[in-house]
Amino acid sequence: MPRLRTPREQLVDGAIEDLEALTASNRRLRASRSGPGQVRLTVGDASWPASVIAVDALSAREAQMLVASEGRGSKIIVANQISEEAKDVLAEHNRSLRVHGWSWLDRRGELQLNHPTTAGTLQFTGTKPGRRRASGDGSRLAGPSSDGPIRGRAGISCAAALLLHPDDPPSIRAIAREAQMSHGAIGEASKLLRSAGLVRPSGQPEVPDLFWGLAAVWAPTRVTPVAELPTDQIAERLRANAGGPAMAMIPGWCVAGDEAALAWGAPMFVAGSLPWVWVPTEIDARRAERQLAVATWDDCAAVVAVPPTALVT
Repeated sequence: MPRLRTPREQLVDGAIEDLEALTASNRRLRASRSGPGQVRLTVGDASWPASVIAVDALSAREAQMLVASEGRGSKIIVANQISEEAKDVLAEHNRSLRVHGWSWLDRRGELQLNHPTTAGTLQFTGTKPGRRRASGDGSRLAGPSSDGPIRGRAGISCAAALLLHPDDPPSIRAIAREAQMSHGAIGEASKLLRSAGLVRPSGQPEVPDLFWGLAAVWAPTRVTPVAELPTDQIAERLRANAGGPAMAMIPGWCVAGDEAALAWGAPMFVAGSLPWVWVPTEIDARRAERQLAVATWDDCAAVVAVPPTALVT
């Protein structure tokens, strides 16, 4: 049986795909996969290998910890958002180097490739490389945002976790574990929610304000119409971990939309709506798309989507 990749390896894989997609048509800057967790970075005539580090967000403190702990060799950080203070930390460290450099991709709109002999910067529209800002049916796709109290995947995860357990709010460490994120990122998200008055001093969510705040930013990060309905056999083949309560602690596929609301007892009926299926990661989405065949919105049997937080799956 082939070895299953860890969530961290999947994040790095997705980061490399983003780097390749962003630089595919750029003559001056280029990033191409060169091995597991490795890319070759190119600026003009200069080319060098680098290790890829994938995180959700990077603060100055976290940047200092990375610089101190990652050892020798060039690195490139890929994140949904990197604070200006963190970039200053990396830039200052680069100025002190003679052999290696720290580069970064801030998915909000900046690629910075650094090497002691050269550097290159690419500015782009603040969406994830290769992602359409609207899905084929016109619905909104989630993108990293620095506006408002609920910011990025960390903010959405923190808000969702509190709303799931309003009477017994989970700790920051518990949310980070369930959302598969760093303790620091969830801690910063929690501070923003508290300062905006969306979380009470007791740690409980301010309902319904937090609910409507989350609803305003909630959207999938990837949406694809597919030609086939996923069957139990296909789910087993793709290791979807969709086996009900026995799989409750394992990330897996789950039904969304009207069918899910009906199953939970919502006062509604379903009349010909498309089944939506959440899958844990974009890697899972691409595998499902290959198996179920991508279709048009006018001719699809179901929709495969990646949620804005791992808490969904």
